[in-house]
Amino acid sequence: MLSWILSIIAVFAVAYLGLMAFAWLMADSLIFPAPPATYTDAPDQPKLPSPDGNKITAVYLSNPSASHVLLFSHGNKMDLGKAEERLRAYQAHGWAVFAYDFPGYGTSTGQPSEAGCYAALASAYAYLTTLKGIPPQKIVLYGLSLGSGATVDLASREPVAGIILEGAFLSAFRVVTHWKLLPWDRFENINKIGEVRAPLLSIHAREDHTVPFRHGKLLHAAHPGPKQHLWVAGAHHNNILEADPAGYWDALDKFRRSLPASS
Repeated sequence: MLSWILSIIAVFAVAYLGLMAFAWLMADSLIFPAPPATYTDAPDQPKLPSPDGNKITAVYLSNPSASHVLLFSHGNKMDLGKAEERLRAYQAHGWAVFAYDFPGYGTSTGQPSEAGCYAALASAYAYLTTLKGIPPQKIVLYGLSLGSGATVDLASREPVAGIILEGAFLSAFRVVTHWKLLPWDRFENINKIGEVRAPLLSIHAREDHTVPFRHGKLLHAAHPGPKQHLWVAGAHHNNILEADPAGYWDALDKFRRSLPASS
């Protein structure tokens, strides 16, 4: 009996070590399947210096009547070219917009990594606050799916007017494993959201099969500050805006009006 139990333990130990090795070696390639660039740089394309030595491609859409700047961190399999229509829509709905590509995405240099995503957003934030002279109380961070990781990380450390999370996850590995099975993870939003004091708007599709709805609900519940939410029925991970455009834009307008700097 004892030998049988020891054999079972050995099998689980080997399987667990194999899982750790697989996660260590393959995590970045699975998390960051960066597509080929869908655009070419314009002559005046902003190139932000990142602390890790990368050059981060960015775009700024001004709006003189806007009360806030939306600092947009895009999702996976996306770059500034694919996001352009969406960014223009934000501008048309009353936002100034600043967006950027993670390292290895679009025409940004470098290789994708968790640290690189954090550094890229930090560079974008510094560009707005230092070179553009935009006060933090007029900056709203928007994190779409993968972009939620950088957004929550920055908002836990720097002052901003608010944050919007769409299709956000508790952590990268828990999208696949449901529970935390390994001693390390990537983009541990659930461990940082408690440090975010800025108002939060959470947006998530109830039928999201990529990042299940429970991630958005639990992350929203863990945020200690003022918060609003939009849970979209009949939508999936990548079609919230198309599934409920009226509800989406109403939620963003209501959230913006609730921020102190808009008055």
